Amino acid sequence: MTLMDADNRYGSVSRAVHWIMAALLLVMLASEVWFEALEHSVSEGSLMAWHQTLGLTIFGLVIFRGLWRWLNRSRMAPPAQWATMAKLGHIALYALMILMPLSGLASSLGEGDPVTFFGWTVFGYGPEIEWLEDSGEEVHEVLANVLWLMIGIHVAAALAHQYLLGDRIMKRMA
Repeated sequence: MTLMDADNRYGSVSRAVHWIMAALLLVMLASEVWFEALEHSVSEGSLMAWHQTLGLTIFGLVIFRGLWRWLNRSRMAPPAQWATMAKLGHIALYALMILMPLSGLASSLGEGDPVTFFGWTVFGYGPEIEWLEDSGEEVHEVLANVLWLMIGIHVAAALAHQYLLGDRIMKRMA
């Protein structure tokens, strides 16, 4: 098992970061559900602190993953007939995973609330900026819905490659 990607298989770093991010993204995208389930037993501030911590963690992993992917750029080319679609799909996923935390940050800063990361204050209290809060919340919600859609397309494409096309592409990330 190698750290770097090979021609026919992702390395251990790429695979670990992929699956950790997949799990964290599903938890984050389902946060509206667990916010509602826990709203009577945990304060909204505590829930938001965890949401922000997970969001900033994912943001950091996206940056790391992008750099790692750049280091491995000459490896793991998709099949030629699917290269454009694969590239566009990955660009969309990366853009969404970068824009989601930025829109969440805009929303929190617009509310004037602090932004925390594992209890450390990244941005403190500030003035309320209603237009920033409103637009940040709206963009954050729309991006979350688009990200759900893109994750579904990503999974469907992987399953189609594995079972319909028979190219065993999922083995590269397993």
